[in-house]
Amino acid sequence: MENAVTFNSISKYFASTHVQANQDVSFSIKKGEIHAICGENGAGKSTLMNILFGIEKPDTGTIEVNGEICEFHAPFDAIAKGIGMVHQHFKVVNSFSVTKNILLGIEKGPWGFTNAKKEREFVQQLSEKYSLPIDPDQIVGTLPVGLLQRVEILKMLAREVSILILDEPTAVLTPQEVKPFLQTLRTLAKNGQTILFISHKLQEVLDVADRVTVMKKGSVVGTKSTEDTTIKELATMMVGREVVFTVDKEPAVPKATVLEVKELSVINPLGVKVLKNVTFQVKAGEIYGLAGVSGNGQEALVSALCGLEKASEGSILLEGEDITRSDVLERKNLGLAHVPEDRINVGLNLQTTVKENVLMGFQRNKRFKKRLFLDQEICESHARNIIEQYAVAGASVNGEVGKLSGGNMQKIVLGRELTSEPKLLIVNQPTRGLDVGSIEFVHKMLIQQRDAGVAIIVVSVELEEILSLSDRVGVLCAGILQGELTGDQIDEKNIGLLMVGGTLDETNE
Repeated sequence: MENAVTFNSISKYFASTHVQANQDVSFSIKKGEIHAICGENGAGKSTLMNILFGIEKPDTGTIEVNGEICEFHAPFDAIAKGIGMVHQHFKVVNSFSVTKNILLGIEKGPWGFTNAKKEREFVQQLSEKYSLPIDPDQIVGTLPVGLLQRVEILKMLAREVSILILDEPTAVLTPQEVKPFLQTLRTLAKNGQTILFISHKLQEVLDVADRVTVMKKGSVVGTKSTEDTTIKELATMMVGREVVFTVDKEPAVPKATVLEVKELSVINPLGVKVLKNVTFQVKAGEIYGLAGVSGNGQEALVSALCGLEKASEGSILLEGEDITRSDVLERKNLGLAHVPEDRINVGLNLQTTVKENVLMGFQRNKRFKKRLFLDQEICESHARNIIEQYAVAGASVNGEVGKLSGGNMQKIVLGRELTSEPKLLIVNQPTRGLDVGSIEFVHKMLIQQRDAGVAIIVVSVELEEILSLSDRVGVLCAGILQGELTGDQIDEKNIGLLMVGGTLDETNE
């Protein structure tokens, strides 16, 4: 079979961060195949794809597209050769409609004028053709992340690309959305499109890809047919050792109540009650898992607990103190730490350094100060410790955090919050975008925090993560706490039943 893309000895060094992102990378992608690229955070996957898409230029080496050596100076050159890329962090205009975002730059019309009706019809037909349903008129800034991804994919398909690069495409999807999405990729491949599928989720790689190339520390470890490999083998190739996929933990020993939520309700800006009279408690030394189909009140609950959104009714008590009306900083000072779902817009400032980001929200803490000012030596030591402890690849104390890969950005947020000596730790999608080795590490850290007496809430759309980590599980459905599970009740069947609005009584029928 003819090759769609061939990398010939590609190398790339970033002098600003002293990182060798790619080192003598050589492999090929066949036409019409789904080719997965796997590796740890910082392994060089995204850099290689940025080179293919014209965002970065290689220091050495060449790229062949359909047998022709190509040199791309910008994404426009790559698109002209039929290459499209959907980035891990979306590039959309929030104030524009779905239609305008998809057709931005390729609008067609006589004498420079566009036909809004025809454009809308084109987007509607495109979404139906590829089974990616979306409202062409909706303002992009109001869309959840799963639909934002559809906009980005449709944007590339509208440009008639034949080679589609997808950087961590399922990281923002719920489990319910993943299966049809992978089916869409198979349909695209059957229609002759070549897909480069960058992912940490090895089961999805085996489910959808024809072949997989594993990268480590900027180099290629090897390429395998997915029919001839296993999750265990791929994980070992990625990390360089055997990875433990089960969470090893002793039974929890809960102590005093740390968080008490009473009849909590939240009304969104449109006047809709998205959280309805939710009541629960979390004790020191336990992990309380919050499960539910994405969009059923999890974000409203987390925002209300952290002070990012006001509660319309009810109360929140932290170690007996009413914090319902307290602001974010007051809650932090009382020992509430928060790892947000959106690390880019909520968790980090991408234009500042790693050191500044690990201090964010804690800069008034006495342990970082010398009299009235920050002690730079202590601050740098703190940043260095997080980089080392959390194995943040490509990071330096004074390096720009926005230059890191998505998974390494997540490690910075996790390190900042977990090292803040919290009493209550709220972690929303803790392992999104992390590789298998990092997931194993983060789960161990959360168990360590639990065993040290921290009260922890883990919100995750990954059902396996909820089952592995949780000592108790609350399930949200349509903004209502549908039920709580403990002990032997915590299983996939019971959680699934509550997620769709059922009751535990139904399991006995």
